[in-house]
Amino acid sequence: HVPIDATDIWSKIDHLLYMPILGLKRARDLYYYQGDGLEVLYGFTYKYMTIEHFVGQLARIQVGAPLAENLAQAYVRAWYPGDEPLTIFVDWHVKPHWTKEASHSGHVTMWGRTMPGTKQLILNGPHGRLLGAWNYPIDTHLGHILVELEAGLEHSLSRPIACTIVDGEAGGLPIGERYVKAERNYISVLPRGYSHSLTEFVLQGEWESVKDDPEREAVFAQWADAKRAAEDPRQLALMRPVERTDPTRVYTGWFRPEHTAGEIPWLHRSRWPNNELRIRDLIHGANLNCNYGYAYTEVPNRTRQREWEAAQARVEVTERQLSNDQAAVHNLRQRLAELQATQATQRRELQRQIIQSRLELQLRHRNGQSTLRVQQRIERLRQTALHHSQRFQRQQRSLLQQLYQHQTQTSVLCFRLKQRITERDAIDTETLCRERNLEKDQIMLNWQILLANLHDWAAQNYFAPEWRTLSLEKASQMIYCKAGHVTWHTDCIEVVLLPYRYRDQQRAMEATCARFNAAKLRWRDGRLLRISVMPFD
Repeated sequence: HVPIDATDIWSKIDHLLYMPILGLKRARDLYYYQGDGLEVLYGFTYKYMTIEHFVGQLARIQVGAPLAENLAQAYVRAWYPGDEPLTIFVDWHVKPHWTKEASHSGHVTMWGRTMPGTKQLILNGPHGRLLGAWNYPIDTHLGHILVELEAGLEHSLSRPIACTIVDGEAGGLPIGERYVKAERNYISVLPRGYSHSLTEFVLQGEWESVKDDPEREAVFAQWADAKRAAEDPRQLALMRPVERTDPTRVYTGWFRPEHTAGEIPWLHRSRWPNNELRIRDLIHGANLNCNYGYAYTEVPNRTRQREWEAAQARVEVTERQLSNDQAAVHNLRQRLAELQATQATQRRELQRQIIQSRLELQLRHRNGQSTLRVQQRIERLRQTALHHSQRFQRQQRSLLQQLYQHQTQTSVLCFRLKQRITERDAIDTETLCRERNLEKDQIMLNWQILLANLHDWAAQNYFAPEWRTLSLEKASQMIYCKAGHVTWHTDCIEVVLLPYRYRDQQRAMEATCARFNAAKLRWRDGRLLRISVMPFD
């Protein structure tokens, strides 16, 4: 048993937490770090191996997910006090992992390629406040986890979630069915790659102006196709410019009863400043694209397994087609044999009747009796025989053509089946691939979200009004990394920053220092913190 030193833990956490502020990407960058930022706080700077061992210890006790959940609870209490239902914004962020080893792979939009990597689910609240982020393997599908994650988060936060706003990644029918079954509300959008005409829908109400956008109008609708409407439980909202006929965007989801058609596009558009731009700020300010843990386990290759399953599905389709064609060939041959047997029986019967009629004709001719009716009967029998023969030839020709077509198709399908079986068997499902342990990445992701929220809190409560919208990256350059002097007194810690080059920045920092000092914040050991800036030259 090793005694736990809280000061030691805090110092190591600070090293990890403030690495982006110091321009460091990974713990290994501490090999060469010569700055004074951390040394001012603790009198020393940890090097790479110490911090890496600390992260390894945290990873071994699996603190990543519990820490993310606990921090999310703290963020909700801080940013959104009360018990009103929350509207949340969800999006994927994919960071690539460059490796030559066999690994699970997925599509990385920023690179336009399929490659190994990690998916990060970023969760934001109103006004873009970060609530948390979770790491997943890159082949994870959003629809497989979002509903369950949302329900679990609602339970842990003891706070109802009014609506989840997601990009087109949640625009598919499967995730919609999960939301409807769970009776949870969400708003997404159908993929833009498909254009829809107004005739595909039945309007449910009248067109109304979109909130904050009088040039566009929206209306609730459902699919005009009765079968499609019965199979799709989602609600739809169409949006178009006022002078257009066909909709330019189709929003989908399970809307709250109080939401109007004009509010649906407005709510979904709020995803951009509250989610997308916040993720971009986080990438630039907290190194969101860095990978931290490279430990892995050998597991079956899910990517190859999915490829094999898709190839097996193609084989099964071809096998069914081949089986159907072979059954058709067998049936056609049987019908052809039956047709020929029927034709032979009819021909023999007609020949027998003709022979009997001819004998009767000769007998009546010798006896001097009338032969007209007998001759007419013989002529009818000849015409019937000719008709049967022509009909047999037509039916036989049709069956032979069908038989030829199916035999040709069978040959094609046999070749295709052999080719697809070869392609399926060529997929390597036996060789194991590497699955990264994402625990270290989750721990660092927690610190990155915490750092971003600390910046938001400082900007809202202490920054001058003109600086409250500064991104983490810009604030790091202008404020957090500003040069100055620190003096540790017995009762207070005094920080004096060097003057700014421009008067507007100098005035903003003076106002910021005044707001900060008025709050009378204290360091962990109880000493009062005071910040000032040298006079402008």
